[in-house]
Amino acid sequence: MPAPSLYTVRSEEAILWLGVLLDAVFDPTSQTVNLARSAEIANQRAKDNGLQGALNLRPRDGKSQLLALASDFTNYPEDYSDTRRAELLEAWMDRWVQPDDVKRLNARIRKRRQRLKENANE
Repeated sequence: MPAPSLYTVRSEEAILWLGVLLDAVFDPTSQTVNLARSAEIANQRAKDNGLQGALNLRPRDGKSQLLALASDFTNYPEDYSDTRRAELLEAWMDRWVQPDDVKRLNARIRKRRQRLKENANE
């Protein structure tokens, strides 16, 4: 059984989180998520566990995996409930988002929630 996620994505906000993550990862000016550092940490953990050469993650792998999730959610919406989307995003975040990145992500989520409320009130 997998360990519980360090991150919590409410199922009704899975698509909101996806948008924030895509923006954070693909905006060249963003320093919200450090994929290079996450890849380094994962590669070092694998090496420490005797898995030399088994894992050689690069930042582009994180981008590619997130794009794959976005593609699946878009192309096969009936295959993914909101709960499943949230679980998959949490699993991605467990690998690619470091604890010190969470504060910045949560700030972005709060801003998006606020914009959604403002747009709903108009």
